[in-house]
Amino acid sequence: LGTPIRIVQNHGMLNLFRGITMTLGREACFTLAMLALTPMIQQALVKKFPQLPSSTALAAGALSGAIFSATITHPMDTIKTCLQGDLAGHKYRNTIQTYSRLCSDAGGFTGLFKGLEWRIGLIATTFFLVNDIKDRLAPRLFPEESIC
Repeated sequence: LGTPIRIVQNHGMLNLFRGITMTLGREACFTLAMLALTPMIQQALVKKFPQLPSSTALAAGALSGAIFSATITHPMDTIKTCLQGDLAGHKYRNTIQTYSRLCSDAGGFTGLFKGLEWRIGLIATTFFLVNDIKDRLAPRLFPEESIC
């Protein structure tokens, strides 16, 4: 509770929502890839290659979903982090200015993708674990429904 109170006292109520558009965009794409794209790829692989173990299909789906999700969301995450890290707005004033500054400081649009490979690894691991747990728990939690 101390952090939100301090932010409001030092920077105003609106700064609690600094970077919210980038956060919403990032989370929408991330959730789409984790809960829709990864299982769809897994199902398509199992259907096309019946001999393929489900865990291998899930790993391929998780990696594919992670590559999509991380590549789409990495610039949004970078902009969001810069905005939220500079609450006073000394260096990063708004989304557009932050985007422009990051591109110029990093030598172009590709500068927004620094660290992408690490993020893909982290997201792939998350997607794999979440969907594996979902696949194991869903039949027990919802035995009357066919999930996946």
